[in-house]
Amino acid sequence: APHLHQISERYGPVFTVHLGPRRIVVLCGHEVVKEALIDQAEEFSGRGGQATFDRLFKGYGVTFSNGERAKQLRRFSITTLRDFGMGKRGIEERIQEEAGFLIEALRGTHGAFIDPTFFLSRTVSNVISSI
Repeated sequence: APHLHQISERYGPVFTVHLGPRRIVVLCGHEVVKEALIDQAEEFSGRGGQATFDRLFKGYGVTFSNGERAKQLRRFSITTLRDFGMGKRGIEERIQEEAGFLIEALRGTHGAFIDPTFFLSRTVSNVISSI
């Protein structure tokens, strides 16, 4: 990842690289990641396609959908999770605990360039499995 850091020094904290046919937007630094994921969440909410998953799930599933379908599936998931007790104090405490583990894991990267998918997936999976 030091090469990505050098590229960010030359082109700025947000740049695009092409890996084969895939276009990947690289965000360097806490502030630009926050801006992308919070301030401009709608523009950055899309998920990259995976040929195997696209064929298998056909765009369905909370983790494999984009756009309006993803919004509907997330809404349905949140409603269903609330029916199972999410939002009650015990669940909130579990989410806070997992968020703490996530923060510690991210701190453990010491600012290195990472793909946060594994960390986020593990956190979400742990919360869901504890319900």
